[in-house]
Formats: sequence, structure tokens, C-alpha cells
Amino acid sequence: MTAYEEFVARIHETDTMRELVRSLDDEPARLLRVICSRYEETGRPVADHYLQLTGYFGETMLRVLVRAGLIDREPGGRGALHAYVPTAGALELHRRMLQEQHT
Repeated sequence: MTAYEEFVARIHETDTMRELVRSLDDEPARLLRVICSRYEETGRPVADHYLQLTGYFGETMLRVLVRAGLIDREPGGRGALHAYVPTAGALELHRRMLQEQHT
């Protein structure tokens, strides 16, 4: 094991790093849930200010969802810099996740 690999192994053993890694999965899922739910309620793109983004990861996770082809970013219009629309595949995935949550 190289010194770098030893370093990475040690930091990944910490509670803080485990929480960070977990949040890398949880935050995009939370954002997708909010975007899909709001879009299904209103039929309109979801403004960025509605998403309650926190810290660095909020913006980063939106970019992850865009690059994964799960949401499309549009100009925000009045009161928002951007707005987000879930793709058809994201809506289907969202529905499946909801079903799994209730079983």
C-alpha cells in the first residue's frame, strides 16, 4: 500500500468522511425527489430558490443530476437564476423510488 493509499484509508475510517460519502448519494436523491414532486404538482419548471440548496454540495449535486440526464436546466425567469425540469426517465425513477420506500 502506498502512503497515499494509507492516507485515503485512514480518512475514510473517520465518521466525518463516512458521513460525507453518504451525503454524496443522499443529496442528489433528495434534490431529484423535490424537483420531481414539485414538477408533478405544478407542471412547471422548479425554480432554484425553491430547492433550499445548502453549501457547496447543493450546487454540485444539481450539476450531477444535469450531467446524469435526470434534469434539464432552463433560464429561471422572474426571481430565479435557473429552473429545473425532470426528464421522463427521472420521473419514472422517482416513481419507482417512492414505491420502494413504501414497501
